Amino acid sequence: MTCNSSSLIPKMIDHAQKSFGVARFNENVFEFDLCLWTLLKSLSSLYPKEVSEQFSLPLDTVAALASASESQLKLLSSGAIISFKLSGCEKDYIEYLEGHYDHVSLINNQDAGLSSAYWLLMGRIAHDNTDIAAQIFDVTTSLTKSVAAATDNQLRSLACDKDMPFVIRFSPELVKEILESDECHVTHLILKKHQQSLSTGGRYEL
Repeated sequence: MTCNSSSLIPKMIDHAQKSFGVARFNENVFEFDLCLWTLLKSLSSLYPKEVSEQFSLPLDTVAALASASESQLKLLSSGAIISFKLSGCEKDYIEYLEGHYDHVSLINNQDAGLSSAYWLLMGRIAHDNTDIAAQIFDVTTSLTKSVAAATDNQLRSLACDKDMPFVIRFSPELVKEILESDECHVTHLILKKHQQSLSTGGRYEL
């Protein structure tokens, strides 16, 4: 019997929710997380040495990412939490959102597309529940409350004007383990990823 990664992930999230109290599976969260992993795969293919040095990843892990298939990247992605978290100063983002902005500004910056998607997704989730949003993105409720109160235009402006450095939320060693594991036997690794991501311990740099 073969396993399908698209159907496997929601089942693992349901199990993780019961085990660790993570948020329910959210297709938008999953797709955005997959976009981030796909971007990292592209960078690993184009600039392996730079990715290894800049993100402190072993070269064999970078190589594994560069050659990863879409189904493998889906196993790394989560529909309950974002695999990466902001390492920038949250206070800067909050102060920006509390400042003056142009209500009629039409922002057209393709380079900020991914950043805009990040803030808009956080805003959508935070509007419903700021605590759940804080868990999904691994940020404080102070930030999710500010994002929830912001307009879409404010969030797009934030994406254009503020850098968004990221760190990975779980041990980098798990990346290669998940990529090399058969998707029918990867359950414990996915659960371990969620457990580490929700831990209050130290950050793992990507």
